Amino acid sequence: MSQQLTSATPVSTLGSPAIDVRVVGVSTLLFAVGTVFLATTVHAQQAMLFLVGGVLGLLLYHAAFGFTSSWRVFIADRRGAGLRAQMLMLAVACLLFFPVLASGNPIFTESVRGNVSPLGLSVVAGAFLFGLGMQIGGG
Repeated sequence: MSQQLTSATPVSTLGSPAIDVRVVGVSTLLFAVGTVFLATTVHAQQAMLFLVGGVLGLLLYHAAFGFTSSWRVFIADRRGAGLRAQMLMLAVACLLFFPVLASGNPIFTESVRGNVSPLGLSVVAGAFLFGLGMQIGGG
C-alpha cells in the first residue's frame, strides 16, 4: 500500500520532507520575543540561559537524542549500545558531581549543595504536563 501525497505535503526533490518556512519563522519569532521578555523583565542572565536551553534543545532534537529511543531499540532489536552510553554518562556525571556536592565548596561564587524540597501540587502538575508532552512529542 503506497502513501499518497497531497498538495499540502511539502516534499523536496530528494523525497525527504521540506522545511516549513512558516513554522520556522513563527518559532524563531516566539523564541526572540521570549528572550527579549526575559531580558527586560527578569535579567539578562535568564535570557542567556533561555537561549542556551533553546539551542541545546534544537541540537538534541535534530541529533535524535533521547533516553527512550535507546530503551526502545534495546527491547525491539536487542541492541544495547545506547543503554551502555547512558550508563556511562550517568557514571561520569556521578564521578564529577558527587565530590563537588560532598565538599560544599563554592563554585562560580555559589555554594554547591543538594536541594531537597517537599513534594507539592506544582511538582505533580509539572510531572503530569511533562509526561503528556513526552507522549505527544513521541519521546
